Amino acid sequence: MNVRIQVLMLLAVLLLSSVSGSMVTQVSDPGDVNRIFKDISSDTIRPGEHGTLTYVLHNPYPQSMTDVRLRVEIYSYSTLDVNKPIQEVSSPPRFVSSRNTYNSFIHPLLEPGQEITIRHRMETSRSTPKGVYFLRFEILFDYEGSEQLMRSKGFFTRDEWYHAERLPGEADRPYYSGSLNITYLGVNGIVPDTSFTVKTPIPRWPQYALGGLSAFFGVLAVMLYMQEEYDSFPWLEKTLDKWSAKFKEFRRGLDNRSRKV
Repeated sequence: MNVRIQVLMLLAVLLLSSVSGSMVTQVSDPGDVNRIFKDISSDTIRPGEHGTLTYVLHNPYPQSMTDVRLRVEIYSYSTLDVNKPIQEVSSPPRFVSSRNTYNSFIHPLLEPGQEITIRHRMETSRSTPKGVYFLRFEILFDYEGSEQLMRSKGFFTRDEWYHAERLPGEADRPYYSGSLNITYLGVNGIVPDTSFTVKTPIPRWPQYALGGLSAFFGVLAVMLYMQEEYDSFPWLEKTLDKWSAKFKEFRRGLDNRSRKV
């Protein structure tokens, strides 16, 4: 009787192990997972204005991805002094189409190698706090009859991520994809996070003005040298003498006024 119980327990453990390990498949290969989202970019948004999050959704696999369901979500806010979840931020940025801090996208079919560009319009108010906002991605799709779930790092707690990064023993290797225990995280792969900034840009005109003045005085210095050494710009010397005389006259006028006072 004891032998039968031990055999049944062993079979149960093996069955559970095979079910848990089934999450790590060919689809979980980091070399492919890292190419699902490409060319992610976002605007720097001035408070009260709009910006765009843009990325390319790509099928890196040899078979079709069907019933693709995508969710992108603003989940965290950070400055040099503050780091808090988006729920604690008053007047956070929102997606224009959903009027919320998250947005969804559905696409019925992605053929092998197919790419589509996705743009999410985001809006802010004048009271939106300035800082960095972090976005996380979740994507579900069917691949060869099996549903695949992939999430970015922002969906996991610090403790969950720390546990998933622990070096595997020989018995644990079937649950790992790359250096992460994705079976423990409950996903088939890890896709990237991204971020965007809300701030008032520094005006450009002082930079352009300084650059223009630097170029002007650089050229003037060369011309003065050429005039002194080779008499190349006699008109420049006359112009400088003229303005120098006017400046001296102006200073004499100021001195006379100061004496009268």
